[in-house]
Amino acid sequence: MIREFPSWVGGYAGLVAGGLLVAGATVAKAGDFSLAPAQPTMDKYMYPFVTDGGQRPIGATFGSFDSRFDTRDGQLVLGWDMAGLVPALQPPSRYLLRKVSVTIRVASDRTFHYDPTHDAVWTYATNSPAYVPDADLGRPVELVGAGFREGYSAATFLENSPFGFVGPWAGTNISIGTRNAFAAVHDLHGNLIDLSNNVGQTNAAFTGETFDFRPWAIGRNSALIPGELVPAELEDIPPFKGTPLTFEVNLADPLVAGYIQSALSTGNLRFVITSLHPAAQSGFGGGGPYPLWHLREALLGSPPELRIEGVLVEDTDSDGDGLPDDWERFHFGNLDQPADADPDADSESNAREWQTGSAPNNRASALVITAYQRRDGGAVFRFPIAAGRRYRIEESPDLVTWGPGFGRLTYPEVGIAEWIEEDPRVPPAEPPVRYHRVVSNE
Repeated sequence: MIREFPSWVGGYAGLVAGGLLVAGATVAKAGDFSLAPAQPTMDKYMYPFVTDGGQRPIGATFGSFDSRFDTRDGQLVLGWDMAGLVPALQPPSRYLLRKVSVTIRVASDRTFHYDPTHDAVWTYATNSPAYVPDADLGRPVELVGAGFREGYSAATFLENSPFGFVGPWAGTNISIGTRNAFAAVHDLHGNLIDLSNNVGQTNAAFTGETFDFRPWAIGRNSALIPGELVPAELEDIPPFKGTPLTFEVNLADPLVAGYIQSALSTGNLRFVITSLHPAAQSGFGGGGPYPLWHLREALLGSPPELRIEGVLVEDTDSDGDGLPDDWERFHFGNLDQPADADPDADSESNAREWQTGSAPNNRASALVITAYQRRDGGAVFRFPIAAGRRYRIEESPDLVTWGPGFGRLTYPEVGIAEWIEEDPRVPPAEPPVRYHRVVSNE
């Protein structure tokens, strides 16, 4: 499937955007799914000085600006295994998502202020010239993905797995950047990176830079007033479960949605809850105005909850129009749209939108090159991406013979990829005329 674009007026390169479909295995069971597991398969309070973080009924999230520790010192890993809930091992793009949310309940009474907004990184940097005062009271509780090191993965990091290396008490670097499971977000190249020290460090041995990030979700409760102290219970009426904060995951970000789709494909979904509520060390253990949370071993409160609504697309095409029934129902609610129709008027047919992973009712999602310029050394262009899809760039001198393009793919904006040509075959001179195309695979 190739769509040709006019050559660039400077005569340097023509542009082609295309999508090639790689068919997945037939799905044994598919269609709509609504998942609400009773409790996590695993959770773990990730704090360096507890050895039973996977068995505790209560965990905490907090930050520490002690130069020996990760600044996001107390984190919670929450995990759900999907075996038996939805078929695994399908291409990630086949798991179309409508809604994903996590709810976790407060186990402390009025120890922190409710803040339903993201606070920029510089509001924490009180010792930096770039410091900006926080405009509202409190600090948010945020949900992101889970990253792993030392050979661990979502499938192998368990409740009894070790925290990671913890240095000597008198050391200058007890546990900076050593946790085996950590809060993670996507970097400019789409890779998961450790968020534990995004606010920087005063420890000279730590060389990571300060950086901001987009949380995947923020804990919210419409019954709470921003700035108020969060009670352990909203009502003094049994049964007591704990005040809930719900994290509605941002599925508008294809990288975030793709993370969840991949987790459904492998069968192991993991999130991390993190916050920078202040904590102070005082001998053994610490204290401060930070939240406590009920975990899956909770005796008094309710454990964390996961809700996922979506569709698993199988190959069934009952009306023979080339569009899978599940895909049609997800996007249109019926099977009435023909394959050659273009309901969002983006010049892409329904058949092509299915093949490239774009949304047939969102003209901004079509797999087309949306911006192009020439820089020293080659072409630079952008195109929208879809969740759960993989992309490669191919080049051609004549629109007949195609081979791999030489460059790197970055993600400078939500839902947008930018390819920067870096061709080692070309000296610092005018590159030859050539064409490029984008190929999308399941």
